[in-house]
Amino acid sequence: MPSAPRTLPLLLPGLRLRGDAPRLYAKAEGRWQPLSCRGFYDQVRAAAAGLERVGLHAGERAVLLAESSPQWLIADFACQALGAANVPVYPTLTAEQSAYPARHSRARLALVSHQAQRQKLEARAHELPELRWIVCFDERDEFADLPAAGITRLRWRELLATPPLPEEAFEARLAAIAPEQVATLLYTSGTTGVPKAVPLTHANLCANLEQTTRAFEVGPGDRRLSVLPLSHITERHLAYLDMVCGMTTWFAESTEAIAANLREVRPTVLAAVPRMYEKIAAAVRVEAAARPKALQKVFAWAQRTGRRMAPYRLEDRSAPWGLRLADALADRLVYRKLRARLGGQLRIAMAGGAALARETAEFLLWLGWRLDQGYGMTETSPVIAMSRPGGRRLGSVGRPMANLEVRIAEDGEILVRGPSVFAGYEGDPEATAAAFSEGWFHTGDLGQLDPEGFLYITGRKKELLKTAGGKFISPQPLEDKLKASPLIAEAMVVGEGRPYASVLIQPDFAALEARARQAGWRWRDRAELCALPETHALYAAEIEALNRTLARFETLKRYLLLEEEFSVAGGDLTPTLKLRRSVIEAKYRARLDALYAR
Repeated sequence: MPSAPRTLPLLLPGLRLRGDAPRLYAKAEGRWQPLSCRGFYDQVRAAAAGLERVGLHAGERAVLLAESSPQWLIADFACQALGAANVPVYPTLTAEQSAYPARHSRARLALVSHQAQRQKLEARAHELPELRWIVCFDERDEFADLPAAGITRLRWRELLATPPLPEEAFEARLAAIAPEQVATLLYTSGTTGVPKAVPLTHANLCANLEQTTRAFEVGPGDRRLSVLPLSHITERHLAYLDMVCGMTTWFAESTEAIAANLREVRPTVLAAVPRMYEKIAAAVRVEAAARPKALQKVFAWAQRTGRRMAPYRLEDRSAPWGLRLADALADRLVYRKLRARLGGQLRIAMAGGAALARETAEFLLWLGWRLDQGYGMTETSPVIAMSRPGGRRLGSVGRPMANLEVRIAEDGEILVRGPSVFAGYEGDPEATAAAFSEGWFHTGDLGQLDPEGFLYITGRKKELLKTAGGKFISPQPLEDKLKASPLIAEAMVVGEGRPYASVLIQPDFAALEARARQAGWRWRDRAELCALPETHALYAAEIEALNRTLARFETLKRYLLLEEEFSVAGGDLTPTLKLRRSVIEAKYRARLDALYAR
């Protein structure tokens, strides 16, 4: 496999040498439009010249508030080529939330995807005294509204029209960028408070990239569908990995279009958050339950065959002849049709960004999908450990990267140190001091290392619940088990300071309504459906099944069914789809108080 460079901009000369080979694909006017390696290189060179013309210099910051696109990556590398740092902002954030990183980083310039994103920053321009320029990718934004005071607008095509440096001078500038320079300033998603600024250097990012390029055999023949936002460190890392290995990157049109894009692109590589795989597993279960009895029996037989094949599939071992024959038949009758949901060509599927429930990974493995789970954080650039060929265990996130040290503290917290770990939070010495001890970074996650070096995540330290009886409960494993049910879209265990644990449940309404229609229930809206005794009987059975596997102090005594969905816009979820527990608990406190009062 090719090696990672010492700084990210040194990837660019390699693209120039690859000429017309395709680099990126994006949908435009109903068609997938390619951008060649040479085209990417030339646009980065032009964008860097344009950014320098408007006054962006080495050491300064530029906000990037946009959905994933070729322009996003071009802008990223243009900033790096100048020695400036890109400050990614999740495109789903509100105007107030978007303004915080722009203000805290003292950004002089912002690059935005379209009018709505531009207007977020302009609405808060009075809070951003250092912001001078806003560059808009979308040519349809006619700038019809009046600009905010002190802000100058510029179109992307105008930026690219700037005469670039000659190639030799441009590449000499790239070579002069030091590994210790900050490449990007990222803001944590803020599940427990104000986002913290994480500066990552080229040395941090490239040290991590050097390890992950060795994990899988991928190359120019591979296609990866990009479904995570580039503002997420995992997707950004994958985009750099694609460049090192020569894979083509295809940008999904939107979250809603992912299913259709999978069938169109037929990717060989996919990386997504666990929630996407949970939804796939739930859809498969719902579809199987809706089939005639005879086909349900075929599916159940195929699942039993997959369960027997799982250890061989996981460890790349050859199964006995009879089992291989049964598996081939199950593949023809069931598995192949299910894999078509992901395009039918997928050979590497990765899950990251949050914990993947063992039940989901196991179920999909039975059906022929092998998920390689990774574990990491923004502060570690990002990968700490990952499953890969020759190193897989169900329920594990794999072995740590070879250039990292990982150990478990006395209280069970995962500690890490190595070249991809950041040096500290910008402008926050107190948070930095709290995050490090004797050179070890405290991840805040709880875990275990087995004798073979496989890492297992068991919970989040700050999320441990202490009941009124003094018992500690880790909510995440319980929530993962509940979400393995096709009837449950989301679950949040509560019980801090209360006599016992309970759970807030957001039903998977597609599955619930299908079950209700099949049974002939009558209801007018979600609230009425959630109130039906028959519905409560279903969810009580799910909780009872879970409780039979738990210690007595962990069991869930009560539950609430929620008609509303958790969302980023509503403040219930972070942009990376993690639960904002304190926000959700405050939102439903009155109903919880009534629940416990009963």
